[in-house]
Amino acid sequence: MKRKLNNVSRKKDILALRKEGKTYGEIQEILGCSKSVISYHCGENSSEKKRVKKRNLSNNHKFAKKVNAYKSRCSKPAYAIFRSKVKTFKRKSHNRTHSIVNNINENFSSQDVVDKLGKNPTCYLTGEKIDLDKPDTYQFDHIIPTSKGGTNDLSNLGVCISEANFAKGDLSLNELYKLCEKILKWRDAEK
Repeated sequence: MKRKLNNVSRKKDILALRKEGKTYGEIQEILGCSKSVISYHCGENSSEKKRVKKRNLSNNHKFAKKVNAYKSRCSKPAYAIFRSKVKTFKRKSHNRTHSIVNNINENFSSQDVVDKLGKNPTCYLTGEKIDLDKPDTYQFDHIIPTSKGGTNDLSNLGVCISEANFAKGDLSLNELYKLCEKILKWRDAEK
């Protein structure tokens, strides 16, 4: 599109570009107008975020309902830490010197993790209940460690109590089970 002078109404062009999925920055570059003008026209006299949220909730948008339901179960600080744990999981690498996203076939969000865990998550190693409102009591674990070829995909994410994750360390599940059997065998032999 051709740049327009500041005294020309841009509402129709702004709304058309926004409908195409353009960001405010892209619209600003194309039309040469300020982001506040774009926000004014897109936001129906309020911010676009409020408008989109209102539209999503009024249309019974499932994603918005799920996020709000999760946030009502989990305090705001705990949710921030939860999101941080998801980002850290996605960045894990067996090469500890670099923190880059690797081995992800399909990206996922914190909400995808919430959906996978369900309403009453349990530790996949011990079966203990996980309280998502107490982030220091649980961790995300690569079921197959990245050092043993595991990916950072959602399918390889397990949630477990911190103690179980520390005990598992970099072991595969079979290695962990064998170690536990040795420990129990030794304990029983000592009695």
